[in-house]
Amino acid sequence: MLRIKRPGMTPHFLRSPQVLEERRRILEYLRRDESERRQRRDSLNEDLFFDGRFLHVLSDTFKGKCAFCESSLDGSGRTVHMRPLRYVDNFAKDHREYYLWLAFEWRNLFYSCDVCAARKSNKFPLEGSPTNFLASYEDTIRNERSLLVDPTSEDPDKHLFFTCDGDVRPLTRKGHETILTFDLNRDELVAARAGCIQGVLMALRMKATSELESKLHSYAPHVGAVRSVLRRVTGAWRPRGRPSLGNGEAFVQRFMDAYFAATDDEFKKLNASIEEIERGGADSEPYQDIATSVVEYIQEREWHHQAGEIATVRISNFKAIEDLSFTLPGRRSDKAGTPALMILGENSTGKSSVLAAIALAAIGSGETRKLKKYLPALMHSSALTRFDQLDDTDVSVGISFHLSERSAAFAYNSQLEAPEGSPKPALKVLAYGPRRFFDPKKRNRSFGAAARVITLFNPLATIPYPGDWLRAQTGDRFDTIASALRIVLALGDDDELIVEPDYLAVRANGRVTPIDALSEGYRSVFVMTVDIIRELIDDFENLEQAQALILIDELETHLHPRWKMQVMTSLRKVFPKVQFIVTTHDPLCLRGMDDGEVMVLQRDQAGRIHPLADLPSVKGMTAEQLLTSDYFGLASTTDPSTEIRLASLAGDVARTSLRGDSTFVPAAATSDLVGRLAIGESSTEQIIQEALIQYLERRESRRGNLRPQLRAEAVEAVLQALSKDEV
Repeated sequence: MLRIKRPGMTPHFLRSPQVLEERRRILEYLRRDESERRQRRDSLNEDLFFDGRFLHVLSDTFKGKCAFCESSLDGSGRTVHMRPLRYVDNFAKDHREYYLWLAFEWRNLFYSCDVCAARKSNKFPLEGSPTNFLASYEDTIRNERSLLVDPTSEDPDKHLFFTCDGDVRPLTRKGHETILTFDLNRDELVAARAGCIQGVLMALRMKATSELESKLHSYAPHVGAVRSVLRRVTGAWRPRGRPSLGNGEAFVQRFMDAYFAATDDEFKKLNASIEEIERGGADSEPYQDIATSVVEYIQEREWHHQAGEIATVRISNFKAIEDLSFTLPGRRSDKAGTPALMILGENSTGKSSVLAAIALAAIGSGETRKLKKYLPALMHSSALTRFDQLDDTDVSVGISFHLSERSAAFAYNSQLEAPEGSPKPALKVLAYGPRRFFDPKKRNRSFGAAARVITLFNPLATIPYPGDWLRAQTGDRFDTIASALRIVLALGDDDELIVEPDYLAVRANGRVTPIDALSEGYRSVFVMTVDIIRELIDDFENLEQAQALILIDELETHLHPRWKMQVMTSLRKVFPKVQFIVTTHDPLCLRGMDDGEVMVLQRDQAGRIHPLADLPSVKGMTAEQLLTSDYFGLASTTDPSTEIRLASLAGDVARTSLRGDSTFVPAAATSDLVGRLAIGESSTEQIIQEALIQYLERRESRRGNLRPQLRAEAVEAVLQALSKDEV
């Protein structure tokens, strides 16, 4: 960890009208009576902390590296609040909004890698009690005794001791808590530090001065650890000389001056000092003398954390899928929250199969055995003209996770008595099939992870109606639930959820409506959200911290267009740390998704299912543009009858033989139809019409080449034709 001099002037972005207005609004919320805040969320716009302008300032301040582990970030860092925004670990329930009022305090904002940010999460260990509610930053640091090292206000070397093999040891209790909180001895970090330290020690021996200067520069990765070791080397080499004096750049400059002026005898002594430090003789004493008495009374905590969000998925021989691999984003590009994935594709392209495969791998083999009767239907058939389950192929699914070395797997063969795979669930999984029936007579779900995903496999399976459970909730739990439902149901500030012993209702726009009297779509979203809450709230006291994987097939079912446009945004806002993987046929559901969070499945010429590559940006597209883009692949939305005729014609020209070979037969009616779609008589317009005919005929074939390739070929054909026409 490197001591950082933070600029005293607050960055312009934090003084911008947008941020000042957000700060004013948050303070106005915090000044409301506590009884009013209990069933509401603060709705802080956390996307502001992902603004590129501000992240650029943070990156410059912290030398382009993580403030805590010193890994180089190359612009991929994120904002971390040293004092969290809310729900601080081990704080009392009435302190749940600590330290929201410091959201835009410059001295509370740090640049971090994803791993340190995830490990820290909402931890902020204190010795003693927290400060008063809404206290100024100055009063806060004066009244509190933080147990995390702040590299912008104190010297990390007073609390952390780095060894030549890359480990970091505590010198104080603050150092101990800092190492635990950020997991600073994770394997890859220890290896990286050791490499940097050994690189400097080797450069010292080899007199590689230019390399030495670059490795000691403040922008070099892990230079804080390197300088810590170098200071001990210098102390052994020149115990009473100027080279060991000073901090930071001053120390480096004094050392380099002495290094350049060293005689041969002094170099020999320097090498001897390096060997002494590497042997650990000088390393062990400070730790033993200073740290042992501190560590003795501190209980060691075992590090627990979730597997993380899914990073990669590979599915083989699973129903219609022969071999499919894809990667999920590890973070949102410019927004807060957990990345999601929305899967699109025509019927029979494996969208539902992907959800089922992920569920089976994630819940563990002990739970998949409970779904044994559904497993034979998963076998892949290689036949093109019939479904043949007698193929001797092994079904397999593999999952890896971001920020974790853990993995999950599922394997099945019709000859096996039971499925194989990961013995235990990798994470909490909830799944909702396309029908999503809720049974008012069913009060509780069967125990176990299999029961939480059953609707993906059994279309007649029902989800217990949560009315009785919701009416039984009181106090803080009910307040937490009500604040979440307020967002999902888009309730206004004066609206509320009414829970009485004999009924549930919503008061909106001055009118009370029982839940059972709401529209099918409204009720469906309400009941599904409550079901998710019921499954998460026992494991996570605060829903904003709940981590899980939620799979939803055909998200748009029963929803009004307005709800389709907001459903993903609402769900992600209510459960910001939950990873959603959903399928849909409706372009309106793409609202709330980022670029890179949408995958389109399509069959290639051989009938194999692949994700479509080179998709356009989803941001700013209208529903019509989405429908005619590669996301949905319609030829046009201007005239439905024309579209139907075109699709029908394309079906006539795309024929598949028994061997699976596809042939294209031009149709005169198609040419006539496209001619009416693109009117023009000039040579340029005629060239474009001809290219359009070829492109549409091939694109509408289910076993044609992938669309980006076809589009590129069509454009290239037009350019070549136009060039010839000019000649």
